[in-house]
Amino acid sequence: VIESVIGDRPALNPRLLSLARWVSDYYCCPLETAFRAVLPQVVRKAEMTAKTQQFARLAREVTDQELEKTGRRSPGQREVLEYLGQHGKAKVTQIARDCGVDRASLRSLEKKGLLTFFSEEVQRDPLQDEVFIATTPLALNAEQARAFAELAAALDEPAPKPFVLHGVTGSGKTEVYLQLVQGALDRGKSAILLVPEIALTPQTVERLKGRFPEVGVAVLHSHLSGGERYDEWHRINDQQARIVIGARSAVFAPLENLGLIVVDEEHENSYKQEEAPRYHGRDLAVVRGALEKCVVLLGSATPSLESIQNTLSGKYRLLRLLERVDDQKMPILRVIDMRQESQKQKGGAILSGRLAQAIERRLERREQTILFLNRRGFSTSLICHVCGYVCECPHCSVALTYHRAAARIVCHICGHVAAVPKKCPACSDPKIRYSGTGTEKVEDAVARLFPKAVVRRMDADAMTRKGAYREALSEFRLGKIDILVGTQMIAKGLHFPNVTLVGIVNADLTLHLADFRASERTFQLITQVAGRAGRGELEGEVFIQSFTPYHPAIQYARHHDFEGFREQEVEFRQQWNYPPFTHMVLITIRSPHEDRGKFSAETLERRLRENLPAGVELSQTAPAPLERSHGNFRFHLMLRTVAIARLSRHLKGVLEKLTFPEDVVVAVDVDPYQLM
Repeated sequence: VIESVIGDRPALNPRLLSLARWVSDYYCCPLETAFRAVLPQVVRKAEMTAKTQQFARLAREVTDQELEKTGRRSPGQREVLEYLGQHGKAKVTQIARDCGVDRASLRSLEKKGLLTFFSEEVQRDPLQDEVFIATTPLALNAEQARAFAELAAALDEPAPKPFVLHGVTGSGKTEVYLQLVQGALDRGKSAILLVPEIALTPQTVERLKGRFPEVGVAVLHSHLSGGERYDEWHRINDQQARIVIGARSAVFAPLENLGLIVVDEEHENSYKQEEAPRYHGRDLAVVRGALEKCVVLLGSATPSLESIQNTLSGKYRLLRLLERVDDQKMPILRVIDMRQESQKQKGGAILSGRLAQAIERRLERREQTILFLNRRGFSTSLICHVCGYVCECPHCSVALTYHRAAARIVCHICGHVAAVPKKCPACSDPKIRYSGTGTEKVEDAVARLFPKAVVRRMDADAMTRKGAYREALSEFRLGKIDILVGTQMIAKGLHFPNVTLVGIVNADLTLHLADFRASERTFQLITQVAGRAGRGELEGEVFIQSFTPYHPAIQYARHHDFEGFREQEVEFRQQWNYPPFTHMVLITIRSPHEDRGKFSAETLERRLRENLPAGVELSQTAPAPLERSHGNFRFHLMLRTVAIARLSRHLKGVLEKLTFPEDVVVAVDVDPYQLM
């Protein structure tokens, strides 16, 4: 029995239904799981409804005599009548605040037949308290104009190929995006702009709202409240918004007549969903673009090797912006050998002498500095120097990180929290020591070294309060912060003309992981962080602190040589049959019981080898690099193939026929970006 019809239009249009089916087939997940990703939970939940508020308006026209009579008895009530005569209607709370009256006075006017109350839906707008300054399009330089002309022409093509816009940091990619969005709007079409980090959303929203003040702009990301997300989704579905900005899930925004999808910083790992369905936002943008027959633009200063390879094979079209706008120079990159620095400074160096001197010079000139370290906390571990004991998480195969502000040791995998031991739990020696460096420790060291400077930290621990990102970035833009210390949320996309110095505290963090993408990620991160310097009239300088200063990823980044790095990295990938020359599927089998997990993984391996499609490589069962997580033992199976569709069908068929114990979970990740 159908009790009622919700809304006057389908929640999903035919293209989104097709996209959900593609997600199910490609990423080896149930169709229901794919639909849950396409249709947000707040929209599916029956208890979530539109927000209503009480309004008031005049019940009839009020004569001058009535106004005068009311005013003699109650000046406040007369002010209410005049207020509503001017505004027509208003929220009851707003009337009470603006006119200085209480609810009893308003009810008295209702009894006299002068006022009437009614309820009305109101938007929970995440941008309602923001003021945006209108901007006009900037003049494009020759490179930008050529790229824009080709992109604008593609807006009129019946089925355009995706584009990769390889533009160095500060080359004006965002201006090309904005003018292309205008081109889509001029043709009566809508646009989606994806950004990798929530931290980038406020700045992107500011630019779009300033450029398109009369056009509905909706925001979709995980930091919205449930009510805000509900209202934003319905505003998009009701075609009240023609531009959508958001993180990876915004690729499912229910826009009609879609003309453009922009994926900014397309190389970023955060576009990859790490829970089922394990889709990649960039790849889904390309698939949706094919379904909608719209322009897809993938922009980055350091494009992924997958995207660049697609341009070389002719699947995508490549556009380049190799110069910064307004003749700005690329920053000077200096590599500091921290092996030598550690010998100079006893106890281990956080900031090299040259970097500290460079910060001092910026403070004297009232210029700003960014210090980057992609590791939270104060110290990365607690180690006993007598017996060698390390404080580890009881549920995961990682050391606990010391957070001094919270006076706790924390697991960054499962969130386990414990008190800081005063002596070694193993040998009871009081000489247990903190080891390693996190952003908290860098912030503390910088504050001690430069006591007169205003230092602020931006990481997941410091930015927990809603609106904290926006406030911190606003203060930094206004020059209220001298030195900004942060993790990857400050590494890309941010534009601050007064930043002339960037320090990468430890460039080796991502370099030696058990991951074939380690070099690529390091090169990308250094290039992106370095790109925050010298974006105004003043020249920028970047210090890269490293214990392996001659590694190719660091040296190619130092010379801004993307093509040189690509050629070397592609040779390595091709030799060992890694993406982009093959597709990978990572299967993780986890269980709280080690033997049961291993047996299930080996059983799955045997079944997969039966009738394994030609051209598929299947590894043997092995413990995951992160062997234990959230109390579960983890095992990996890795498959590689060129024909991913055939492998996905085989894998889906095997999994449908197998039954695993209740405490064994099997997760399939197609095109994985996290191999731990």
